[in-house]
Amino acid sequence: MSPVSSEREVREELLHQLREQEEAFAYNFERSHRIEDAVEYGNDEELPDREFRIAGRVMEIREFGNLTFLDLRGEREDIQAVVRQEAVLESIEERLHRGDIIGVTGTLTYTDRGELSLDVSELEVLTKGVRTIPSDYYGLEDEETRYRDRPLHLTVDMDARETFRTRSRVIREMRRFLEERDFIEVETPVVQPVYGGANARPFETYVNDRDMDAYLRISPELYLKRLVIGGFERIFEVARNFRNESIDTTHNPEFTMMELYQAYADYEDMMELTEEMVEHIAVQVTGSTEVEYGGQIIDFSAPWRRLTMREAIREYGGFDVEELSDQEIQQRMEEHGAELDSDYERGLAVAELFEEVAEEHLVQPTHIVDHPQETTPLCMGHREEEGLIERFESFVAGMELTNAYTELRDPVQQRELFEEEQRRQQEGDDEVHPIDMDFVNALGLGMPPTGGLGIGIDRLVMLLTNQQSIRDVILFPMMKE
Repeated sequence: MSPVSSEREVREELLHQLREQEEAFAYNFERSHRIEDAVEYGNDEELPDREFRIAGRVMEIREFGNLTFLDLRGEREDIQAVVRQEAVLESIEERLHRGDIIGVTGTLTYTDRGELSLDVSELEVLTKGVRTIPSDYYGLEDEETRYRDRPLHLTVDMDARETFRTRSRVIREMRRFLEERDFIEVETPVVQPVYGGANARPFETYVNDRDMDAYLRISPELYLKRLVIGGFERIFEVARNFRNESIDTTHNPEFTMMELYQAYADYEDMMELTEEMVEHIAVQVTGSTEVEYGGQIIDFSAPWRRLTMREAIREYGGFDVEELSDQEIQQRMEEHGAELDSDYERGLAVAELFEEVAEEHLVQPTHIVDHPQETTPLCMGHREEEGLIERFESFVAGMELTNAYTELRDPVQQRELFEEEQRRQQEGDDEVHPIDMDFVNALGLGMPPTGGLGIGIDRLVMLLTNQQSIRDVILFPMMKE
């Protein structure tokens, strides 16, 4: 029998005994302070002369002669509890294990080593744990277990808890920034009869009551634009999106983005808004516009660098796509391992070449502007450059962080572009945009000039917390069975 199995059996037997005595699972525990509050008193010149009732998880148990030391973990801090009274020691002997949740009463003191501690006069087991947890000294070393067993990971890894607190602060500051600029938060459907707003493969589902096929949204875009048509001038949504695609360090099939639309604005306004918002969030969350990511210092100070897609390819790939024939572009694609999912189209090929030769070099925040018109059916054509659209994507540390347009508003052209997407689908591209006639009809009412912006929240949190994998900023990432 393995030691782990043996310990679990001991715990289960003890749980059985405590349950019979109604001592395994307390209904509540009235705390006078959280552990964090008690630790804060340790900064005072003189410790208060009063009792503290605190509760936490036992992370370590150390016995020295007639003393037992317990490391108790709260939400954000640990504190040492010292048990010296014989009656209390007898009450926990053979009953307490690492991982149990207990409530204690006592007074604050310092040990001979100067450690802030709680001198325990009363102790109550609030929850008896059956599973064995790793020693707090070694933590949870197995990466796979961290993602598959997040409760265990968060139990032993305080830094991971802080990462997810930062995530919450990022979203809170994003909301505050937008609301102060008269944006209102809205909600749009997650289950949709026609998916749209991006080029991606959807998750399919079924609505029993309507005998209808449906999809989990890949983007809230087309519904948010309906609201602009309906008269809302500044709106945003913090949206859970679902894309049935590859899983890697920067992609998870279920992810979070913020998408906004502003009437009477264009993609230039969206670039300025992006810079102001991300700079604001960085300062509020980290205290600085500069953060460390992957051993490099990223500076989010506005303004950010701007490059056209053509300029980026020329700078990092060493060739000018405008000077190449279609045959030469296809040769470059073969050299760099770039492929298209449908028949050759020059604009799509240029975008693929950009991904292969330039993306990884965009470390400092950079807007890549003026994309080929074939890359999306939802964007206005460029007002000065034929064959391009008024679109930008922002890149940081080689990752796409944002996507934004001057929004297309012509219902006739929108339908034609949707039909062109349908042709690509017939050629084998399963990530093209389907035709959404309800949206086309909505455009027929008339939509004001509008700028739209989407920001990947998961990736922004990665950048601000120096996490190299998206799985470290999503509480429950998708894993293989």
